[in-house]
Amino acid sequence: MHPFAVALGGAVGTLLRLLLTTGGGSGVEWDPRMSVINVVGAFLLGLLVRLPVRPRLRSMLGSGGLGALTSFSALSIALVDGTPGYAVALGLLTSIAFGVAAAALGMWLGGLLTAARRDTA
Repeated sequence: MHPFAVALGGAVGTLLRLLLTTGGGSGVEWDPRMSVINVVGAFLLGLLVRLPVRPRLRSMLGSGGLGALTSFSALSIALVDGTPGYAVALGLLTSIAFGVAAAALGMWLGGLLTAARRDTA
């Protein structure tokens, strides 16, 4: 792990999440935009782990950027401060179930892209 690369990626990911979720909130305990961000982040992380990327860049983009962009901590806050049933339904079902599927899809696509790149090289 490269701590400075992770910190830089984390700063960018946090800023991006803030920009994507500021204003126009849905007025509910769990903002559905966070579920979308979590699923997209899971897909991108799945893609990243299958692509031939240098370790420092992988740390910066994966652990730092995508780790900060996605926000499972927001789900835990919704469970404590919000309506637990609603938070579990939207947060867990969409972020985790769809996130696992999105990560698998990203890994599959990354594998295809890596294989295609090897075939053309």
